[in-house]
Amino acid sequence: MNESKLRELYSKRGVSATATDAAIQVCQQFEKAMQKQGVSFETVTVDFIRSYIKNLIEHGENDLTTLVALARYFLLIGRNEIYVYFTSLVGGRGVIENITERVATYQGTEVAETLKERTGKLPLGTDPEQQPEFTANFMEELKKLVPAEKIGCIMAGNNHGIPREAFLKDKLRYEELGSLDEFLVEFHKRKVAELQEHCDNGTVWYEQTITQEVVDFVAGNQEILSAVREGNTLYITKIPYDPATYLHLTDPKMIRYYACHCPFVREAILKGEPQIPGEWCNCSAGFEKFPFDVILDRDHKAKVIASALKGDPLCRFAIDLQGG
Repeated sequence: MNESKLRELYSKRGVSATATDAAIQVCQQFEKAMQKQGVSFETVTVDFIRSYIKNLIEHGENDLTTLVALARYFLLIGRNEIYVYFTSLVGGRGVIENITERVATYQGTEVAETLKERTGKLPLGTDPEQQPEFTANFMEELKKLVPAEKIGCIMAGNNHGIPREAFLKDKLRYEELGSLDEFLVEFHKRKVAELQEHCDNGTVWYEQTITQEVVDFVAGNQEILSAVREGNTLYITKIPYDPATYLHLTDPKMIRYYACHCPFVREAILKGEPQIPGEWCNCSAGFEKFPFDVILDRDHKAKVIASALKGDPLCRFAIDLQGG
C-alpha cells in the first residue's frame, strides 16, 4: 500500500497523527489478509471484502473507523467501485436508532424499548443483501406498535443525523435573495456546476460516477438536486443511486434497482423479496425535506409521491410549505 499517500490525505483533512496511524494500521492488516489469498488493493474483489467484513463483525471489530479507513484508501487509489460498496455498508448508520428515538418521542419510551427488543440491532458493515430482511421485520413490528396515521411522521425525520450547520449557508443565501423560486433556480445551477466539475475531473460525487450524460440529465430537471415550487408545495425528484448506469437501462426492475439509494431495501427490489411496506420510504422524504426545514426555519410535512420500492422508476416527494 502507499502509506505516504494515505498520510497526505489525512493530513489535508486535519486528522490527528494518532488517528492517521490507526487508519494505516487498518489498511496494513487488510493488506496482509489479501496477500494470503494472492490479491492486492488493485485486484481485490467485493466478494473478498464481503467475507473480510463478515469476519470483523463476528469478532466485534466492525467499527466505523475501520470501514472508513478502508473506504478512503480505495477512493484514493481510484477503485471507485469498491469505495461505492463501502458507502452501502456505512450509509445507513444511525438511521434505525434515530427512527426508534422518534418512536419514543411520539409514542413513548416503553413502545420504543419494545420495538428495540423485538427487532434487535443491525451490525455496522452488514452486507446490503442481508439488510432488507431486517428492514422488513422492523417495519412489521413498527406497524404493530404504532398507529398507522403516525408512521409517516415518525419515519420522515432527519434520520441520517445531518447537522443543521450543513445548510446554514444556503439559508443565508435564501434570505439574501428574498425569493424561494430564485433560490431554487440558483441552487440547482450550483449543483449542476458541481456535477460538471466531478465529471470533468473523473471523481466520485458521493457514491456516484458522474458522466456528461448524467450532468445533462440533472440540468434538464430542476426537481433533481433542488426543487420546483407549485403553490404551497415543493416537488423533489431524487437523483438515481447510479445515474450513469440508470440512464442506459430498459428493464423496469433494474431501473428501479439503480434508482433506489437505500441500502436497507435495494436488494429486495432486485430479488423481489422480502416485501417491505412503502411507508419505509418516508425516511427518504424526511432526508429530502430536512434542508428546507433549515433554510425556511420550520418543520414541514412531506409525503412520498413515487418510489422505486413501490414500483416507480424514480423517487419523488412533495413538501408542504405551510409547515408541519
